[in-house]
Amino acid sequence: MKKVLLSSIFSLFAISGYSQNRVIPNPASLYVKFMGYKSKVSVDEFGNQTRVCVFPDSTECDEWSFFRGTCGQAFSYCARKGCQIETETSESSQYAVCVCVDSLGNKVRTPLIDFMNQNGDSLIKDSEINRKR
Repeated sequence: MKKVLLSSIFSLFAISGYSQNRVIPNPASLYVKFMGYKSKVSVDEFGNQTRVCVFPDSTECDEWSFFRGTCGQAFSYCARKGCQIETETSESSQYAVCVCVDSLGNKVRTPLIDFMNQNGDSLIKDSEINRKR
């Protein structure tokens, strides 16, 4: 009985220690940083905190809304590459899609993250997933 109890406690510590070692960054915040914009914490009238992106013209947008393409479209990665940005909705989420025109005049729709990867850019790199020591 003691062995089972000790084994269970050891396993619990081992699992909880592993899960706390990995810090996965917020992709919306990484997108704002990648684009070179400032980020700040905004507090609403109820005391709720959100991170907002501050654009060069001093307008602001919630980081997740910017990442999903629902605001700040003129400052998006897609716009920087000469494309439009739209928001698509699936059953479980919303995500940004870059809409570009190819050499034949066809509209090509590519999810933002895939579009960034196609252009050699990535939000999350192995070096940015830190381990606590």
